[in-house]
Order: sequence, then C-alpha cells, then structure tokens
Amino acid sequence: MPAQAQTSASTRSSALTPGKIALGGLLLAALLFSWWANIKNLVQDWVSSEHDSQASGRPNILLIVADDLGYNDTDAINPGGLPTPNLKQLANTGVTFTRHYADATCTPSRVGILTGRYPERSGFRPVAAEIPAQYPTIAEQLSAAGYNTYLTGKWHAGEERQQGWPQHKGFKNWFGFLNQWETAGEADTLGKGARTPTYRDPMLRDNGGPLLPHKGHLTDILTDHTIARLKALNGSDEPWFLYHAFLAPHHPIQPADRYSKKFPDTPEGQYRALVTQMDDAIGRILKSVDKRNTLVVFVSDNGGTNKQRDNNFPFHGRKSEPYEGAYRTPLIISWPGALPRGSFIDDVVFNVDIYPTLLAATETALEERIDGKNLWPLMLNGISPGPRGRSWETYSANINAMNFSLLSADGRWRLAAPQAFDQELFDLTENPAGALDAAPAHPDRVSELLAQYWLSHWQNSLVPVSAEPSADGSATQYRGFDTLRTPYRNGFAVGLSLGPIDPAREALLAEQAGVWSLTYAPGAGLAWRIGDNTLYDSGFDATRCNPVILTGYLEERGHLSVRDPRSELKLYARGELRSQQRDITPPAIDDSSLASPTTVHNGGHAVFSNMMLSDWSDDYSPRIVSQFAELYRGAFVEHKLTLSRTAQMSKMLCKHDT
Repeated sequence: MPAQAQTSASTRSSALTPGKIALGGLLLAALLFSWWANIKNLVQDWVSSEHDSQASGRPNILLIVADDLGYNDTDAINPGGLPTPNLKQLANTGVTFTRHYADATCTPSRVGILTGRYPERSGFRPVAAEIPAQYPTIAEQLSAAGYNTYLTGKWHAGEERQQGWPQHKGFKNWFGFLNQWETAGEADTLGKGARTPTYRDPMLRDNGGPLLPHKGHLTDILTDHTIARLKALNGSDEPWFLYHAFLAPHHPIQPADRYSKKFPDTPEGQYRALVTQMDDAIGRILKSVDKRNTLVVFVSDNGGTNKQRDNNFPFHGRKSEPYEGAYRTPLIISWPGALPRGSFIDDVVFNVDIYPTLLAATETALEERIDGKNLWPLMLNGISPGPRGRSWETYSANINAMNFSLLSADGRWRLAAPQAFDQELFDLTENPAGALDAAPAHPDRVSELLAQYWLSHWQNSLVPVSAEPSADGSATQYRGFDTLRTPYRNGFAVGLSLGPIDPAREALLAEQAGVWSLTYAPGAGLAWRIGDNTLYDSGFDATRCNPVILTGYLEERGHLSVRDPRSELKLYARGELRSQQRDITPPAIDDSSLASPTTVHNGGHAVFSNMMLSDWSDDYSPRIVSQFAELYRGAFVEHKLTLSRTAQMSKMLCKHDT
C-alpha cells in the first residue's frame, strides 16, 4: 500500500487554493494509470482465489442506505453523536467523508445515488414518474457487467408505472416496499391522508408482486432477508451487488419492543432505540459478508428531522430545508486491503459520486455525461475532484416557485431561498454550521451565486432528446425520455420554433400522437389540443418564426397524494401568455402514446424542459392560506419569486428570426 494511501486525509483543508489545483492537475495524469494498476495488484495480493469473481479482482458490493439519519446520529462521524459501534467499526476499516452532501429529502437522494446524475435531470423535485430509461442505474450497469443484483427495503425512486420499479431498473430480484406508505397497505383501501407508515407487521412486496403482510418488526424482517440472500449470493460464482435500504430511523419512531425497553420512554429515548436497532442490524449484515472481497458503502439519504433530537448538530437546518443540516450526511466506504483504514476526508463530495466510484472498483465502463466523480484518486492518493458547486431545488406547485440552495464551487458559500424568495447567504468558512445569514453584508456575492443557480437550474431541466428526420423528410421527430418529453406528470415545457408558413392554409404544426396536437387555421391562429382541453392563440403571425411554448404541471391524484391535485396548462407565443387553463383533468396517456415521437412539421424545431415555465405577466394565484397568499402575491409582483421563466426557453427559439 503506498504511504500516501495510509495517511489520514483529515488534516487537509477543504478550501482549494490555486496551488492545490495546479498540483492536482500535474499529478493526475501520472497517478491515474498507477492507481489502476495499483488497485488491481492490491486486490490480487489480499483477496483469496476461492471464487472466479474474487480472482478477477472485482469485489462484491454492499450498499447500505439509512433513511433520515442525521450527522449527529452516529459517533462514526460526529464524536458527540449517538453510539453506533457497528458503524464506528465500519469507519475504522475504511474512509469516512466528513463533508458529504446528499439531498434534502428521500426520493431525489436515492435517484442521485442510483443514477450518478443530479435528480433534477430526471424531473425529481422531489417527485417524478420514474428514472428515465436513458439514465441507466448502477444496478443496470453492474448487471450488464455480470453482477447478481438485489434490493432489500425501500425503493422510493419513481414508482408510478411498473416500468420504473426495481425489477425494470437493473435489480434481478427485490424484496421490500416502493414507498413507506405501502407498509400500511394498498392506497385504495384507506381514506385520504389516513395512511401512516409502520414498522409493525408491515405489508411488503416480493419482486414486484402484490403487497402481503409480514409478521414482525420491519428492520428485523429486512435484515433477516438480506442475511439469507447474502448466504445464497456468497455461494455463487457471480460477484454480487446488494442494495439494503432501511426505513430506519424514518418516522414513525417505532423500535422493536426489545429495544424500546432499554431506553427512556421519551421521543429522544425511542429514537435512540430505533437507531441502536438499526446499528445492530448493520452489524449482523456485515458479519454475513466476506470482508476480504466486499466493498461496503454506508450513506444516509438526507439529514434528520430534528423532531426527537438535534439530529444534525453542529449544522443548521433539518430535512426538507435548504440548509447545511439537510444535505450533510454520513458517508463511509470500506474495502479492507484496498482502502486506508480509519481515514477521514474533508473534501466536498456528493452522493452522485457513489455511482462512478463503484463502477471504477468493478472495472466497469463509466456511463458518459454523469455528474458524479470517481472518488478513488481522492481516497488513495489525496487527489481532489476539484472545485465543484452544486444546486438543489424543490418545486412547490401550490406557489409555482422553488425553494433552492446552492453550494459554491470552492465550498465556502451556501445560497439558500427557504421561502422561494428570501435569499440567505452563509459563509461556511466563518460559520461552518451555516446558521448566520451574511446576505446583507455581501449583496454582490448573492447576485453572483443567484446567477449561477439559474444557469444550473436551466441546464438540469433540459431534456436531451434525440432528433431525426421523418421517413419522408418532411418533419423532425424527437424521441426518448418519454415521461419527461411528454406532458405526462409534473412539470413539462415544449418550446417550438414555428413559421413562416402559408397564412392562407390550415396546417398541422406539431403533435405527439395520442397526446396532443398544435394546429394553425387562417383567421383563428393556433389551437393546442391536449386531452379534453384546447388552448388558443389568435395572434400567431404566420409570416415569420414564432417562439411558442406549451407548458404545464400535471398532478394526478396518486398513492402519495394527501390533497387535491393541481393541474394547469399554459400557451405562450412571442413571450406572452396567450391562453391558460387551471384545475384541468390530466389527459389519460397509455404506454404506446407515451412512447410516440414528438413531430414538428413545416421546418419547425423543438426543445424540451422538465419544468413548468411562467412569466411575470401571468395571473398569479397561489393556493395557500390567505395570510401567506398576499405575501407571495407581493413577492411575485416585485419579481422576487424563484420562478422558472419562459425567457430561458425563448432564447433558444427562432434564433434565425430577425
């Protein structure tokens, strides 16, 4: 093992000076080759050749994800945290990242881990229909590379269609639940808002089958199942990837009785019991793997709720908020013999980095254009991934605006908009907890980071569809990313460059068969028909190119809904809102229609975004209690809301038009 790999990285500063960046650049080329050769040789040195998978140097992989476990909920990362001896022992055998950032809520965090891409690219803010087929999951990549893949526990990464379930996302088999509400039973058997997740005698699925009751405590059931599965996997010649996703310590706080009795009957006492039970379960699982050739990753999906205790101390904020405590979570990677023991690294890393790091360990080709960075050069040789900022966002349909947060590329500044309009700024060098608002003292920094956020937001919302001529060459057809390209669920926008055309003739300008059509008629202008709804624009100028935007937000009542859905459609042309319909019934779209191409006729072109777009000229009607409605109307009038605007898409349309 190289000496530098044995040295703890805890003494390195997270600030990236120009000298460090230059040094990293000079060393990178020389070290990358040696790293690949080094890790192969290391594996051969200490791994037994009992199985072909071990002899090849490809490790088995165990990915353990905790649900809502905060930075202060384990002493493996925070010395004053809850006692978790098994996690602490895991940290002692590997690398702990003290500045790891996940997402603020469960679903986008899991999507980021599974795809190596920021979840907004898949439309998750925080919910969306499914992970697009064009974004292969880590399980799909490893399965194609010869790994036996398995999921135990919580999916919650897009479950509206079965095409988005684990068995269609690379897991050869799975056992667990699509989301926490399923543990209480089927949605249609219970009243609105009446479902509460449960650890006791939960309802679970086996490989996507029906929900069936299981006796016992959820943590025990999942742990026993994983241990049994590991026994079978270890007896195979195939390397394996097992993703164990706890519900613990997510609410409701229901530890098993044998743990509950050991702790005070208080909210914090019972929370400690649930964490202790999870830690013991992790210990049992780790005893069931071959430590000589198993790469173990432990991570929490987001910060804690701060309801039972200060989960995220010393960091400010909690789950769902755009603050440091919501995003900063434990990350431990252990592979005895290949990684240094007991190392602490304080460089900024993200949960999307898990994907390329695992693929590198298995010598599997890396998917192009992902957001994650391979952490092996950092873990082995101290080579930082370099300056890298990141934005996070949550869209709220009731106010048609976003809460957001952005971490600057140097890791020093966090910009946050917790109410979708009040920007706050935190200097994480001066106040690492991220609790003191420095915005009034640094208005220029706020403006700079706000511009960076909007650029990041727009880039992450664009849908990279493919375009090709129709068979007869008369039109352009766009395919791929069906649930994002199609007006199907949540936000969407189709930007069209249309015209000039013959103003005296009717014309079909664009369409997606079975979903929508856009037509022109002399004297009447445009008609956008989608489902049972039609929106009109009588001002269409057929003699020139018109930037036209079809956008909306479609929210059908589903198994996660606890309130009336809000759906609306808007048609913009030449930068103005021409027609709008609210509280519509979303169109029913079957799979064949969903997959049909978007076709643009008469020389037109299209771009796609997975956001509903708006403008300051819109009629703004937030759906919140009256005392806050006026506050948001005022912010809208003053152009202070974080509103994803049509201007961003309009700039991409009719570029040739003068």
